[in-house]
Parts: sequence; C-alpha cells; structure tokens
Amino acid sequence: MTDLTIAAPAAPEPTDDELTDQPADTDPEGTGQEPVKVPRERRVNAWRDRRKAARAARRGPRPRTADRSRWAIAGVVALALLVLVIVVVGLSVSLGPLRDTALAVHIDPTAASLWWIGVDGLVVVAIIAAVVLRHDPWARWYALGVVAFFTAASGLLQFLHGLGLTAPDQAAGGDPTLPKAVVALVAALVIGTIFCATHLLVYVLRHLFPNAMGDQPKHPAAGGEKTSEEAPEQRSTDSDTEDGSADNDRPEPPALDPETDREVRKWFAACAVHLILDAGGKPTRAGIARSFGIADRQAGYVIADVVADREEAAERAAAHARDESGRELIASMNGSG
Repeated sequence: MTDLTIAAPAAPEPTDDELTDQPADTDPEGTGQEPVKVPRERRVNAWRDRRKAARAARRGPRPRTADRSRWAIAGVVALALLVLVIVVVGLSVSLGPLRDTALAVHIDPTAASLWWIGVDGLVVVAIIAAVVLRHDPWARWYALGVVAFFTAASGLLQFLHGLGLTAPDQAAGGDPTLPKAVVALVAALVIGTIFCATHLLVYVLRHLFPNAMGDQPKHPAAGGEKTSEEAPEQRSTDSDTEDGSADNDRPEPPALDPETDREVRKWFAACAVHLILDAGGKPTRAGIARSFGIADRQAGYVIADVVADREEAAERAAAHARDESGRELIASMNGSG
C-alpha cells in the first residue's frame, strides 16, 4: 500500500488584534516566577519582519547589475548602428555632388568617384581625433578646425552643385566650366586631405604611444632626459673628480608618481595665480596650463579655487574690520560717558 501523507494547513499569520491579545510568555519550568511580558510594539515589529521576509522569498532575488549592464551594452550597440546608418546615408548623398565637381575640374573618373572619401571621410577622422586629443588644447582645436573647414568646403560644393554650377551640362554633353575660385578650392581640398589626415595620425600616435614615437617627458621629476644645458655642467663635474666614481655612485632622486607630480604642478600653478592677481593681472587657463604642464580644465579649476579663496579671505578681513570698528565705537561711547 502507498503511504499517503496529508500536510497540515499552514496556520494563518496573526493580525494586529491577535498580537494585541496575545498572552504573555508562560513559565515552562514551573519556577513560580511571573512570566516575562513582551511589549506589544516589539511583537508587532517581529511580525512585520516575518511578513517582509515572506514577501521577499516569494518575489525572488533582485536582478543583478550584470543584467542592467547587458541592457546598457545592447543600447549602446543599437545607437552605434543607428549612427553608422545615418553616416553612411549622408556620405552616399554627398557622393554625387563631389564626384561631379571632381569631373568638372578634369580629375580622372575613377579618382573622382573616390574623392568624396578624402573630403567627408576626413571630417569623421578629425572628429575622432578631437575626442582622443581632448586633453591637449592646441591639438583639439586643430582637429576641430579641420572639421569646420572641410565641412564648410563640402557644403559649399554641394550648394554649387544644387545650383547647377558643377553639374554636368546635359545640353552641351560635357563638363561645365567652373570659376577659378572653385577650382582653387578643389585643389586645396586635394592637398589638404593628404596633409591633415597624416598630421592627425601623427598627433594621435604621439598621444597614445609616446614611448614608441621617441617622445620623453620634459619635466625632470617625470623621468625626462637631461637637457643640453645640463650636460656640460655634468661633464665638468665629472672631470673634476679623480676617476668619476663619486658621481656615478650617487643615488638618483626617486621619480614622482604621476598623481603626485600633477598635484605639485597644480600647487605651483596656484602660487603663480596668486602672484598674477596680486600684480593686478588676469590669469588665463591656456597660459597656466602651458606654463605648468597641466590640462586646460585643471588650470581652470586652479584659477577658480584661488579666486574663491581670495574672496573668502577678503570677506573675513572685512568682517574682522567691522568687528574692530564696532568695538572702537563702543569703547569711545563708554569713555565719553
């Protein structure tokens, strides 16, 4: 025979009224002592904690952060694909006007069909270079200047094509005759694509791989090489010694880590800002960043902090002066009385 086990129904959870009427704990050992009464508030809180635990168990575990990160990655990928589609459509629309313009200035048909890549493609490359070089003010503005120039030039050529100036002459069966200014612009774009693309590539490589390009930091604390002015002095010091072993055995000062070096540069920059303000000048972010080798944004923070500190010090001095004048007034009134 099969054993049948009937589970007893779960007892319903007590309500607030039942908790109120719940008797005090009995004396299990029969010691004759009075039972310890549990406060009603503590019993209610324990019952609510059990209710919360039961609801959390039925609801299940919360979604993990990895799930949200997967959704974020999926959203970024979808956005990147949408942007790629938009860029491809824009480049395909720009193909016709730039190709007709290149044919109008007597460029080879095969090269004219590919010329649009050099103009519009350089705009995309310059935008990416501006993002990579965002911490170098001059390089960033150079990349943005390339974006602005080639975007304006491409838009102008497409505008002229829309007016029919660079479109093929269907009636005459040949290419139109363009003004000299348009021909000069096309020639400048041909040379500019080669120069600017190569120059931007060199900038990005020097920024991402400074050691591979042979660049060394100029600051001595960052491990840079000694300058040519220091070399003769070092050679003369070595010649004064008998065998040169004293200078060679001298331990070199330890190089600062990048974080400490940056803080030291910011401290000196703050001192310079104080001196400039004391002299009645106006410090600029570009000048401070270039002089002390810090980022343009960090230079702005340093200037703002120094100005805020000076304003706070001026307010404290004014408050102190008011307090002193008040004390002197009170003292004079007391003396006159």
